[in-house]
Amino acid sequence: MAGKIRNPKTGTVDATTGVSTPLTEYTNFKKSVAKSPALISGYQKLLKAAKYYRGPINGKYTPAFQKALDSAEESRLSISAIRPLSRDEFLQEQVNFGAGDGTGKARTTTQTYIANDTDLDALVNRLYQKLTGYKPNAKELAEAKRDLVRQEKLNPTKQAYDASGNLIQTGGINEEQYLTSKIEQTGAAQTSRAATANEILLGELGGLR
Repeated sequence: MAGKIRNPKTGTVDATTGVSTPLTEYTNFKKSVAKSPALISGYQKLLKAAKYYRGPINGKYTPAFQKALDSAEESRLSISAIRPLSRDEFLQEQVNFGAGDGTGKARTTTQTYIANDTDLDALVNRLYQKLTGYKPNAKELAEAKRDLVRQEKLNPTKQAYDASGNLIQTGGINEEQYLTSKIEQTGAAQTSRAATANEILLGELGGLR
């Protein structure tokens, strides 16, 4: 009966044939990089920014460079079953989030999330309809969107890695919660709530007859 041996660094190896598809693909990847000084330089920069490589950016395929590639690949494969990422995506994420430096020092990055126009339009229209009973006019829509974007810029998301490499995320804004609180303060929303309360009361009184 054929079996398979799993190694997080080398991939899945068929015990009968000895073929390891992930390893073969990775070996071919390294061979293609080794043929191109431009590719080597590009990956040296990425690996250095992600704190896997500490050598010079010189376009030369060195043992230190290969060791950095292997270390990054091992890290990528260790989470691939949960979060499949390409090599470039994995390295770019490490650069953005400040992970993988191995220095034992905390690192923090700040990211500002700005919702797109389509999402903002849908959110503002839905909440106005729900809380006031009508869709916002052009002025109300524009003002609400400007306010949300301003709040997003004032409340960026901070992603920090502590000395143990644990991710701690703070900040950011819940656009729906914020806009709901703003609309609920308007006269239209208060009128809508009063009308709803009256309808409920009249329904209850009618049921008592």
